[in-house]
Amino acid sequence: MALSLEEFIHSLDLRTLPRVLEIQSGIYFEGSIYEMFGNECCLSTGEVIKITGLKIKKIIAEICEHIEGCESPQPFELPMNFPVRKDIVRILPSLDVEVKDITDSYDANWFLQLLSTEDLFEMTSKEFPIVAEVIEAPQGSQLPRNILQPGKTIVVHKKFQASRILASEIRSNFPKRHFLIPTSYKGKFKRRPREFPTAYDLEIAKSEKEPLHVVATKAFHPPHDELSSVSVGDQFLVHHSETTEVLYEGIKKVVNVLACEKILKKSYEPALLPLYMEGGFVEVIHDKKQYQISELCKQFRLPFNVKVSVRDLSIEEDILAATPGLQLEEDITDSYLLISDFANPRECWEIPVGRLSMTVQLVSNLSRDTGSFLVRTLVEEITEEQYYMMRRYESSVSHPPPRPPKHPSVEETKLTLLTSAEERPVDLPKSPKSHHVHISKKLHSNQAGLGSTVPVGCQNDLADDNKRINRGASAVAEIFKNEKHQK
Repeated sequence: MALSLEEFIHSLDLRTLPRVLEIQSGIYFEGSIYEMFGNECCLSTGEVIKITGLKIKKIIAEICEHIEGCESPQPFELPMNFPVRKDIVRILPSLDVEVKDITDSYDANWFLQLLSTEDLFEMTSKEFPIVAEVIEAPQGSQLPRNILQPGKTIVVHKKFQASRILASEIRSNFPKRHFLIPTSYKGKFKRRPREFPTAYDLEIAKSEKEPLHVVATKAFHPPHDELSSVSVGDQFLVHHSETTEVLYEGIKKVVNVLACEKILKKSYEPALLPLYMEGGFVEVIHDKKQYQISELCKQFRLPFNVKVSVRDLSIEEDILAATPGLQLEEDITDSYLLISDFANPRECWEIPVGRLSMTVQLVSNLSRDTGSFLVRTLVEEITEEQYYMMRRYESSVSHPPPRPPKHPSVEETKLTLLTSAEERPVDLPKSPKSHHVHISKKLHSNQAGLGSTVPVGCQNDLADDNKRINRGASAVAEIFKNEKHQK
Protein backbone atom coordinates (compact mmCIF):
# COMPACT_ATOMS: atom_id res chain seq x y z
CA MET A 1 0.00 0.00 0.00
CA ALA A 2 1.35 3.37 -1.05
CA LEU A 3 1.66 6.10 1.59
CA SER A 4 2.85 9.65 1.49
CA LEU A 5 6.41 9.97 2.74
CA GLU A 6 5.22 11.98 5.73
CA GLU A 7 2.61 9.35 6.66
CA PHE A 8 5.24 6.64 6.40
CA ILE A 9 7.59 8.54 8.73
CA HIS A 10 4.86 9.07 11.32
CA SER A 11 4.06 5.36 11.37
CA LEU A 12 7.69 4.20 11.33
CA ASP A 13 9.02 2.12 14.21
CA LEU A 14 12.71 3.07 14.52
CA ARG A 15 13.49 -0.39 15.84
CA THR A 16 12.67 -1.84 12.41
CA LEU A 17 15.29 0.22 10.55
CA PRO A 18 16.69 -0.06 7.96
CA ARG A 19 13.67 -0.11 5.58
CA VAL A 20 13.64 -0.29 1.77
CA LEU A 21 11.15 1.95 -0.05
CA GLU A 22 10.06 2.28 -3.66
CA ILE A 23 8.98 5.68 -5.00
CA GLN A 24 5.43 5.28 -6.35
CA SER A 25 4.44 8.74 -7.55
CA GLY A 26 4.77 12.40 -6.77
CA ILE A 27 5.78 15.79 -8.07
CA TYR A 28 9.27 14.51 -8.96
CA PHE A 29 8.68 12.50 -12.12
CA GLU A 30 11.12 10.17 -13.81
CA GLY A 31 14.24 12.01 -14.91
CA SER A 32 13.41 15.25 -13.07
CA ILE A 33 16.28 17.02 -11.29
CA TYR A 34 15.99 19.14 -8.18
CA GLU A 35 18.40 20.75 -5.74
CA MET A 36 18.79 19.21 -2.31
CA PHE A 37 21.14 20.82 0.24
CA GLY A 38 23.32 22.30 -2.47
CA ASN A 39 23.52 19.14 -4.60
CA GLU A 40 21.48 18.31 -7.67
CA CYS A 41 19.74 14.99 -7.32
CA CYS A 42 17.48 12.77 -9.42
CA LEU A 43 14.59 10.93 -7.74
CA SER A 44 12.52 8.94 -10.20
CA THR A 45 9.25 7.04 -10.02
CA GLY A 46 10.26 3.43 -9.37
CA GLU A 47 13.47 4.48 -7.59
CA VAL A 48 14.40 2.33 -4.61
CA ILE A 49 15.86 3.93 -1.47
CA LYS A 50 17.01 2.54 1.84
CA ILE A 51 16.08 4.36 5.05
CA THR A 52 19.03 3.95 7.42
CA GLY A 53 18.21 6.45 10.14
CA LEU A 54 16.34 9.58 11.13
CA LYS A 55 17.43 13.04 12.13
CA ILE A 56 15.30 15.98 13.19
CA LYS A 57 12.95 16.68 10.28
CA LYS A 58 15.20 14.70 7.94
CA ILE A 59 15.56 11.17 6.59
CA ILE A 60 18.99 9.74 5.88
CA ALA A 61 18.70 7.57 2.75
CA GLU A 62 20.70 6.00 -0.03
CA ILE A 63 19.61 5.76 -3.65
CA CYS A 64 19.90 2.18 -4.84
CA GLU A 65 21.74 1.43 -8.07
CA HIS A 66 19.77 -1.78 -8.59
CA ILE A 67 16.66 -1.83 -10.80
CA GLU A 68 14.14 -4.39 -9.66
CA GLY A 69 13.91 -7.31 -12.09
CA CYS A 70 17.49 -7.03 -13.30
CA GLU A 71 20.11 -9.60 -12.35
CA SER A 72 22.85 -6.95 -12.03
CA PRO A 73 22.92 -3.26 -11.12
CA GLN A 74 22.25 -0.91 -14.01
CA PRO A 75 23.74 2.59 -14.16
CA PHE A 76 21.48 5.62 -14.25
CA GLU A 77 21.93 8.49 -16.65
CA LEU A 78 22.91 11.36 -14.35
CA PRO A 79 24.01 14.95 -14.87
CA MET A 80 27.78 15.49 -14.91
CA ASN A 81 27.77 17.39 -11.61
CA PHE A 82 25.73 14.77 -9.75
CA PRO A 83 27.59 13.47 -6.66
CA VAL A 84 28.75 9.84 -6.53
CA ARG A 85 25.81 7.48 -5.81
CA LYS A 86 27.27 6.28 -2.53
CA ASP A 87 26.87 9.77 -1.03
CA ILE A 88 24.26 9.99 1.70
CA VAL A 89 21.16 11.87 0.60
CA ARG A 90 18.99 13.77 3.08
CA ILE A 91 15.33 14.01 2.19
CA LEU A 92 12.78 16.19 3.96
CA PRO A 93 9.75 14.19 5.20
CA SER A 94 7.47 16.83 3.68
CA LEU A 95 8.57 15.80 0.17
CA ASP A 96 5.37 15.34 -1.86
CA VAL A 97 5.88 11.75 -2.99
CA GLU A 98 4.23 8.42 -2.29
CA VAL A 99 6.29 5.45 -1.19
CA LYS A 100 5.80 1.72 -0.75
CA ASP A 101 7.62 -0.42 1.81
CA ILE A 102 9.22 -3.35 -0.05
CA THR A 103 11.72 -4.41 2.62
CA ASP A 104 10.48 -8.00 2.85
CA SER A 105 10.73 -8.61 -0.89
CA TYR A 106 14.01 -6.82 -1.61
CA ASP A 107 17.62 -7.93 -1.22
CA ALA A 108 19.14 -5.25 0.99
CA ASN A 109 22.64 -6.47 0.12
CA TRP A 110 22.43 -4.41 -3.06
CA PHE A 111 22.96 -1.38 -0.84
CA LEU A 112 26.29 -0.17 0.41
CA GLN A 113 27.20 -1.32 3.92
CA LEU A 114 27.58 2.00 5.74
CA LEU A 115 28.88 2.20 9.29
CA SER A 116 28.99 5.05 11.79
CA THR A 117 31.73 5.52 14.39
CA GLU A 118 29.37 3.92 16.93
CA ASP A 119 28.84 0.95 14.60
CA LEU A 120 32.61 0.52 14.27
CA PHE A 121 33.05 0.56 18.04
CA GLU A 122 30.39 -2.15 18.42
CA MET A 123 32.41 -4.51 16.25
CA THR A 124 34.41 -7.20 18.04
CA SER A 125 38.11 -6.64 18.60
CA LYS A 126 38.90 -9.68 16.43
CA GLU A 127 37.40 -7.96 13.36
CA PHE A 128 40.08 -5.25 13.36
CA PRO A 129 42.04 -3.94 11.55
CA ILE A 130 39.69 -3.05 8.69
CA VAL A 131 39.93 -0.89 5.58
CA ALA A 132 37.11 1.61 5.07
CA GLU A 133 36.28 4.50 2.78
CA VAL A 134 35.02 7.75 4.29
CA ILE A 135 31.54 8.52 2.95
CA GLU A 136 30.47 11.34 5.26
CA ALA A 137 33.26 13.30 6.95
CA PRO A 138 32.98 14.77 10.46
CA GLN A 139 32.51 18.49 10.88
CA GLY A 140 35.31 20.50 12.45
CA SER A 141 37.75 17.62 12.76
CA GLN A 142 41.09 18.65 14.28
CA LEU A 143 42.99 15.92 12.41
CA PRO A 144 45.63 17.26 9.98
CA ARG A 145 46.10 16.68 6.27
CA ASN A 146 42.43 16.07 5.62
CA ILE A 147 42.59 12.43 6.70
CA LEU A 148 38.84 12.15 7.21
CA GLN A 149 37.62 13.59 3.91
CA PRO A 150 34.95 11.98 1.67
CA GLY A 151 36.52 9.41 -0.62
CA LYS A 152 39.58 8.93 1.62
CA THR A 153 40.58 5.33 2.35
CA ILE A 154 41.50 4.76 5.98
CA VAL A 155 42.54 1.89 8.23
CA VAL A 156 40.66 1.40 11.49
CA HIS A 157 43.21 -0.48 13.59
CA LYS A 158 41.35 -1.09 16.84
CA LYS A 159 38.90 0.19 19.41
CA PHE A 160 39.97 0.98 22.97
CA GLN A 161 39.40 3.02 26.12
CA ALA A 162 41.75 5.94 26.82
CA SER A 163 42.30 8.34 29.70
CA ARG A 164 41.79 12.09 29.36
CA ILE A 165 42.02 14.97 31.82
CA LEU A 166 38.94 17.17 31.75
CA ALA A 167 40.06 20.80 32.10
CA SER A 168 38.47 24.25 32.03
CA GLU A 169 39.94 27.64 31.32
CA ILE A 170 40.42 29.88 34.37
CA ARG A 171 39.08 33.29 33.54
CA SER A 172 36.94 35.98 35.15
CA ASN A 173 34.43 36.21 32.32
CA PHE A 174 32.32 33.77 30.34
CA PRO A 175 32.23 31.74 28.22
CA LYS A 176 35.00 29.45 29.34
CA ARG A 177 36.70 26.99 27.03
CA HIS A 178 36.85 23.32 27.96
CA PHE A 179 39.41 20.71 26.95
CA LEU A 180 40.22 17.02 27.06
CA ILE A 181 43.97 16.62 27.55
CA PRO A 182 45.67 13.28 26.83
CA THR A 183 48.15 12.06 29.42
CA SER A 184 50.71 11.91 26.60
CA TYR A 185 50.63 15.71 26.26
CA LYS A 186 54.27 16.82 26.17
CA GLY A 187 53.86 20.41 27.35
CA LYS A 188 54.85 21.44 30.88
CA PHE A 189 52.83 23.16 33.59
CA LYS A 190 53.45 25.37 36.58
CA ARG A 191 51.11 25.41 39.53
CA ARG A 192 48.63 28.25 39.95
CA PRO A 193 46.98 29.35 43.23
CA ARG A 194 43.68 27.71 44.04
CA GLU A 195 40.79 29.44 45.76
CA PHE A 196 38.67 27.88 48.50
CA PRO A 197 35.25 29.09 49.69
CA THR A 198 35.10 27.08 52.95
CA ALA A 199 37.33 25.33 55.45
CA TYR A 200 35.82 22.09 54.16
CA ASP A 201 37.46 22.75 50.79
CA LEU A 202 40.79 23.17 52.57
CA GLU A 203 40.29 19.74 54.14
CA ILE A 204 39.75 18.20 50.69
CA ALA A 205 42.73 19.97 49.12
CA LYS A 206 45.31 19.32 51.85
CA SER A 207 48.12 16.94 51.02
CA GLU A 208 50.64 14.85 52.92
CA LYS A 209 53.25 15.89 50.36
CA GLU A 210 53.42 19.48 51.62
CA PRO A 211 51.54 21.78 53.99
CA LEU A 212 48.73 23.72 52.36
CA HIS A 213 49.57 27.42 52.80
CA VAL A 214 46.66 29.86 52.36
CA VAL A 215 45.81 33.49 52.98
CA ALA A 216 42.32 34.57 54.08
CA THR A 217 40.37 36.88 51.80
CA LYS A 218 37.30 37.15 54.03
CA ALA A 219 36.89 37.71 57.75
CA PHE A 220 35.15 35.20 60.03
CA HIS A 221 34.09 35.45 63.67
CA PRO A 222 33.18 32.09 65.22
CA PRO A 223 30.00 31.50 67.24
CA HIS A 224 32.03 29.68 69.96
CA ASP A 225 35.01 30.80 71.99
CA GLU A 226 36.77 27.47 71.42
CA LEU A 227 37.12 28.24 67.69
CA SER A 228 39.48 30.72 66.03
CA SER A 229 38.55 34.02 64.40
CA VAL A 230 39.90 35.01 61.00
CA SER A 231 40.79 38.44 59.61
CA VAL A 232 41.50 39.38 56.01
CA GLY A 233 45.18 38.72 55.28
CA ASP A 234 45.65 36.05 57.98
CA GLN A 235 47.87 33.21 56.79
CA PHE A 236 47.45 29.56 57.76
CA LEU A 237 49.20 26.24 57.32
CA VAL A 238 46.52 23.55 57.06
CA HIS A 239 47.29 20.27 58.88
CA HIS A 240 44.43 17.86 59.57
CA SER A 241 40.77 17.53 60.48
CA GLU A 242 39.53 16.49 63.91
CA THR A 243 36.66 17.06 66.31
CA THR A 244 36.44 19.34 69.32
CA GLU A 245 33.88 20.09 71.99
CA VAL A 246 32.21 23.50 72.16
CA LEU A 247 29.78 24.95 74.68
CA TYR A 248 26.50 25.98 73.07
CA GLU A 249 23.73 27.37 75.31
CA GLY A 250 25.13 25.44 78.26
CA ILE A 251 25.38 22.16 76.35
CA LYS A 252 28.58 20.59 75.10
CA LYS A 253 28.51 19.77 71.39
CA VAL A 254 31.04 18.08 69.12
CA VAL A 255 32.09 20.09 66.05
CA ASN A 256 34.21 18.99 63.07
CA VAL A 257 37.14 21.36 62.73
CA LEU A 258 40.32 21.88 60.75
CA ALA A 259 43.50 22.09 62.80
CA CYS A 260 45.81 24.77 61.38
CA GLU A 261 48.70 26.99 62.34
CA LYS A 262 48.22 30.71 62.04
CA ILE A 263 51.44 32.32 60.77
CA LEU A 264 52.53 35.29 62.87
CA LYS A 265 55.52 37.54 62.24
CA LYS A 266 57.99 35.40 64.18
CA SER A 267 55.99 32.44 65.41
CA TYR A 268 53.02 30.18 64.83
CA GLU A 269 49.75 29.96 66.71
CA PRO A 270 47.39 26.94 66.80
CA ALA A 271 44.02 27.61 65.19
CA LEU A 272 40.78 25.67 64.89
CA LEU A 273 38.51 26.47 61.94
CA PRO A 274 35.05 24.84 61.76
CA LEU A 275 34.53 22.87 58.54
CA TYR A 276 31.26 24.71 57.91
CA MET A 277 33.12 28.04 57.94
CA GLU A 278 32.06 30.21 55.02
CA GLY A 279 35.09 32.30 54.27
CA GLY A 280 37.56 32.68 51.49
CA PHE A 281 41.15 31.52 51.05
CA VAL A 282 43.76 31.79 48.30
CA GLU A 283 46.64 29.34 48.08
CA VAL A 284 50.22 30.62 48.35
CA ILE A 285 52.47 28.71 45.94
CA HIS A 286 56.15 28.15 46.79
CA ASP A 287 56.71 25.39 44.24
CA LYS A 288 58.36 26.67 41.04
CA LYS A 289 58.84 23.24 39.47
CA GLN A 290 57.55 22.47 35.97
CA TYR A 291 55.41 19.34 35.71
CA GLN A 292 54.23 16.95 33.02
CA ILE A 293 50.49 16.37 33.23
CA SER A 294 51.05 12.75 34.26
CA GLU A 295 53.19 13.93 37.20
CA LEU A 296 50.50 16.37 38.33
CA CYS A 297 47.85 13.66 38.35
CA LYS A 298 50.05 11.33 40.42
CA GLN A 299 51.26 13.84 42.98
CA PHE A 300 48.24 16.08 43.54
CA ARG A 301 44.54 15.65 44.07
CA LEU A 302 42.23 17.07 41.42
CA PRO A 303 40.81 19.65 40.89
CA PHE A 304 44.10 21.51 40.49
CA ASN A 305 45.11 24.84 38.94
CA VAL A 306 47.97 25.14 36.45
CA LYS A 307 49.31 27.25 33.59
CA VAL A 308 51.22 26.03 30.54
CA SER A 309 54.86 27.08 30.97
CA VAL A 310 56.29 25.15 27.99
CA ARG A 311 54.05 24.33 25.04
CA ASP A 312 53.95 20.92 23.41
CA LEU A 313 56.47 21.21 20.56
CA SER A 314 55.35 17.95 18.97
CA ILE A 315 52.11 19.50 17.69
CA GLU A 316 51.78 22.34 15.22
CA GLU A 317 49.38 24.44 17.28
CA ASP A 318 49.09 23.99 21.04
CA ILE A 319 45.69 25.44 21.94
CA LEU A 320 46.46 25.16 25.67
CA ALA A 321 49.48 27.48 25.50
CA ALA A 322 47.32 30.56 24.91
CA THR A 323 45.04 30.00 27.92
CA PRO A 324 45.56 32.25 30.99
CA GLY A 325 45.26 29.23 33.26
CA LEU A 326 43.59 25.83 33.52
CA GLN A 327 41.74 23.97 36.20
CA LEU A 328 42.41 20.25 35.83
CA GLU A 329 39.11 18.88 37.08
CA GLU A 330 39.03 15.12 36.79
CA ASP A 331 40.42 12.07 35.07
CA ILE A 332 37.90 10.45 32.75
CA THR A 333 37.92 7.36 30.53
CA ASP A 334 36.39 7.56 27.05
CA SER A 335 35.94 5.41 23.93
CA TYR A 336 38.27 5.86 20.94
CA LEU A 337 39.12 4.37 17.55
CA LEU A 338 42.70 4.22 16.29
CA ILE A 339 42.74 5.19 12.60
CA SER A 340 45.32 5.98 9.94
CA ASP A 341 45.57 6.96 6.31
CA PHE A 342 45.67 3.78 4.20
CA ALA A 343 48.71 5.17 2.40
CA ASN A 344 50.55 5.62 5.72
CA PRO A 345 49.13 3.02 8.15
CA ARG A 346 51.86 3.38 10.78
CA GLU A 347 51.01 6.98 11.73
CA CYS A 348 47.80 6.62 13.72
CA TRP A 349 45.35 9.03 15.32
CA GLU A 350 42.97 8.58 18.21
CA ILE A 351 39.44 9.73 17.37
CA PRO A 352 36.61 9.97 19.94
CA VAL A 353 33.64 7.74 19.20
CA GLY A 354 31.01 9.88 20.91
CA ARG A 355 32.11 13.31 19.64
CA LEU A 356 33.23 12.63 16.08
CA SER A 357 30.39 11.67 13.77
CA MET A 358 31.33 10.12 10.45
CA THR A 359 30.06 7.43 8.09
CA VAL A 360 32.30 4.94 6.33
CA GLN A 361 31.88 2.13 3.83
CA LEU A 362 33.53 -1.12 4.81
CA VAL A 363 36.00 -2.13 2.09
CA SER A 364 37.82 -5.16 3.46
CA ASN A 365 39.72 -6.63 6.34
CA LEU A 366 43.41 -5.78 6.44
CA SER A 367 45.41 -8.96 6.12
CA ARG A 368 48.91 -7.51 6.08
CA ASP A 369 50.72 -6.54 9.27
CA THR A 370 51.03 -2.78 9.72
CA GLY A 371 53.91 -3.15 12.17
CA SER A 372 54.44 -0.79 15.08
CA PHE A 373 52.30 2.36 15.45
CA LEU A 374 53.26 5.96 15.93
CA VAL A 375 50.20 7.15 17.83
CA ARG A 376 49.29 10.82 17.65
CA THR A 377 46.99 12.31 20.25
CA LEU A 378 45.37 15.72 20.18
CA VAL A 379 44.16 18.14 22.82
CA GLU A 380 40.44 18.23 22.12
CA GLU A 381 38.38 21.36 22.69
CA ILE A 382 34.83 20.40 23.59
CA THR A 383 31.56 22.30 23.72
CA GLU A 384 29.78 23.47 26.85
CA GLU A 385 27.16 20.73 26.41
CA GLN A 386 29.79 18.01 26.02
CA TYR A 387 31.61 19.33 29.08
CA TYR A 388 28.57 19.09 31.36
CA MET A 389 27.77 15.61 30.06
CA MET A 390 31.24 14.47 31.09
CA ARG A 391 31.45 16.01 34.53
CA ARG A 392 31.03 13.52 37.33
CA TYR A 393 32.40 15.09 40.46
CA GLU A 394 29.71 17.78 40.66
CA SER A 395 26.99 15.13 40.96
CA SER A 396 28.63 13.54 44.00
CA VAL A 397 29.48 16.67 45.95
CA SER A 398 29.01 16.47 49.71
CA HIS A 399 28.42 19.78 51.37
CA PRO A 400 30.17 20.85 54.57
CA PRO A 401 28.44 20.37 57.91
CA PRO A 402 25.55 22.80 58.52
CA ARG A 403 26.25 25.93 60.48
CA PRO A 404 24.69 25.87 63.98
CA PRO A 405 21.91 28.37 64.81
CA LYS A 406 22.90 31.61 66.51
CA HIS A 407 21.21 33.74 69.15
CA PRO A 408 20.01 37.00 67.53
CA SER A 409 21.41 39.36 70.17
CA VAL A 410 24.80 37.65 70.12
CA GLU A 411 24.84 37.74 66.31
CA GLU A 412 24.27 41.49 66.21
CA THR A 413 27.24 42.03 68.52
CA LYS A 414 29.44 39.82 66.38
CA LEU A 415 28.46 41.59 63.18
CA THR A 416 29.47 44.89 64.73
CA LEU A 417 32.84 43.49 65.77
CA LEU A 418 33.33 41.96 62.33
CA THR A 419 32.63 45.22 60.53
CA SER A 420 35.13 47.07 62.73
CA ALA A 421 37.80 44.43 62.20
CA GLU A 422 37.42 44.52 58.43
CA GLU A 423 37.73 48.29 58.28
CA ARG A 424 41.11 48.28 60.03
CA PRO A 425 44.23 48.05 57.84
CA VAL A 426 45.96 44.66 57.88
CA ASP A 427 49.66 44.34 58.72
CA LEU A 428 50.64 41.31 56.62
CA PRO A 429 53.49 39.07 57.77
CA LYS A 430 55.92 37.72 55.24
CA SER A 431 55.06 34.25 54.04
CA PRO A 432 57.57 31.57 55.06
CA LYS A 433 59.97 30.27 52.41
CA SER A 434 60.18 26.79 53.88
CA HIS A 435 57.56 24.24 52.86
CA HIS A 436 57.76 22.50 56.22
CA VAL A 437 57.26 24.10 59.61
CA HIS A 438 58.32 22.22 62.73
CA ILE A 439 55.50 21.95 65.23
CA SER A 440 57.02 22.02 68.68
CA LYS A 441 53.96 20.78 70.45
CA LYS A 442 50.97 18.67 69.66
CA LEU A 443 48.14 20.97 68.62
CA HIS A 444 45.23 18.91 69.87
CA SER A 445 44.84 15.53 71.51
CA ASN A 446 41.35 14.56 70.40
CA GLN A 447 42.10 13.75 66.76
CA ALA A 448 39.43 12.05 64.71
CA GLY A 449 40.36 12.38 61.06
CA LEU A 450 37.62 12.41 58.51
CA GLY A 451 39.53 9.92 56.35
CA SER A 452 40.34 9.94 52.69
CA THR A 453 36.88 9.15 51.41
CA VAL A 454 35.71 12.73 51.18
CA PRO A 455 34.52 13.15 47.57
CA VAL A 456 36.66 15.22 45.25
CA GLY A 457 35.15 18.33 43.73
CA CYS A 458 33.54 20.22 46.57
CA GLN A 459 35.56 23.16 45.32
CA ASN A 460 33.77 25.63 43.12
CA ASP A 461 35.43 27.75 40.47
CA LEU A 462 35.74 30.92 42.50
CA ALA A 463 37.89 32.70 39.97
CA ASP A 464 34.68 33.76 38.25
CA ASP A 465 33.45 35.74 41.23
CA ASN A 466 35.80 38.68 41.71
CA LYS A 467 33.47 40.55 44.03
CA ARG A 468 33.80 37.85 46.64
CA ILE A 469 37.53 38.46 47.17
CA ASN A 470 37.75 42.23 46.66
CA ARG A 471 38.63 42.80 50.30
CA GLY A 472 41.49 40.33 50.12
CA ALA A 473 42.91 41.35 46.77
CA SER A 474 45.41 43.79 48.21
CA ALA A 475 46.48 41.26 50.84
CA VAL A 476 47.14 38.57 48.24
CA ALA A 477 49.05 40.99 46.02
CA GLU A 478 51.26 41.96 48.96
CA ILE A 479 52.09 38.32 49.68
CA PHE A 480 53.05 37.62 46.07
CA LYS A 481 55.17 40.79 46.14
CA ASN A 482 56.99 39.56 49.26
CA GLU A 483 57.53 36.17 47.63
CA LYS A 484 59.12 37.84 44.61
CA HIS A 485 61.49 39.94 46.74
CA GLN A 486 62.60 36.92 48.74
CA LYS A 487 63.70 35.18 45.58
